[in-house]
Amino acid sequence: MSRSRKLHRLNNPDTDERRAQRLLFRHLRDDTTANRGRMAKRVRELQLLLTMDPVDFEQLVARLMEAMGMKVELTARSRDGGVDVRGTDPDPFRGGNVIVQVKRYRDTVTPSAVRDLYGTLQHDRDATKAVLVTTSRFGPSSHQFVSGKPITLINGAELVGLLKHHGFHEVFAAARHGAAGGVGAEADGEGLPGIEVAAEPARLLLHWTGEDEYDIAALVCEGNRALSDDHLVFYNNGSTPDGSVRLVTGYDDANACLMVDFDGLPADADRLVIIAAADVENHPEATMAGFAGPALILEAGADQEPAVAHLADGAAANTAMRMGRFDRDAAGNWDFTPAIAGYPGGLRQAVVAYGLEVEEAPAPA
Repeated sequence: MSRSRKLHRLNNPDTDERRAQRLLFRHLRDDTTANRGRMAKRVRELQLLLTMDPVDFEQLVARLMEAMGMKVELTARSRDGGVDVRGTDPDPFRGGNVIVQVKRYRDTVTPSAVRDLYGTLQHDRDATKAVLVTTSRFGPSSHQFVSGKPITLINGAELVGLLKHHGFHEVFAAARHGAAGGVGAEADGEGLPGIEVAAEPARLLLHWTGEDEYDIAALVCEGNRALSDDHLVFYNNGSTPDGSVRLVTGYDDANACLMVDFDGLPADADRLVIIAAADVENHPEATMAGFAGPALILEAGADQEPAVAHLADGAAANTAMRMGRFDRDAAGNWDFTPAIAGYPGGLRQAVVAYGLEVEEAPAPA
């Protein structure tokens, strides 16, 4: 339990867990005034990043990477080849050599910039993955392009969240004292540049005790049917085509993390199913028996307290487990239901239950 700063023990699990489950998603949509205030603050925060000296901004991203446990090297500006920061992630499973490009943009980053970074990655003999960081946002075509590629896109809202998550609150001190008014007033009234603000995704953190490794997967559904194969997010498909649901790394106080932009989910999607699965491909004897004390933690925004739902332990009879689902009602609000189900056939059996077709693995010779 001590691994997670965000995991709060509940004094009375029976009562408080039910309360946490009811509140888990309802505080994603507060009253209009509160939403307007948070959006105005986010505009000010992004404006502060946008007005930073370019070198200072690159150094800030480098410091963030160091805080996330990477070894970092700033590139020489005259010979960077489109790369601003290089980092080495020492994690033995997810690590590698990362090239990072930062773009202090007001408007949506063009898909050509994403394609150019992919070209740089392909020609860099040392790099294994690439990250594009911006103060603005990315369009659906950019998210679709990076699907299945070793590229991570971090928009402005996510960058602010990561900086705060890793203790860089002093960067945004001035944003706490902005003038009153709506979003437009904040963007134009203080003489700061206007900026296109990306929707802030929620962070779904999954935590369990023990040393066993498990994978997290998410299914974007209409009712009990997944929208498509591309709307299964798991270790082999890190993002939906529109980027509304993505697997991410770097949250060292949780075992796994999903970024979910609920407002960005397809209009016909009304359900998001969360599944945990044992890595039977690499560990054929693995089961859900080691999935002990699981908790789903919602960080709805950088300025909001997390909500926690404790879930049932895994069982040795299963190799995958549905932890719960998030349903959208007619008013557009999301609520969480801890709908526990075990799958002896693993993730394959779980996704087939939601209408996806999975080819049988070839028999060993």
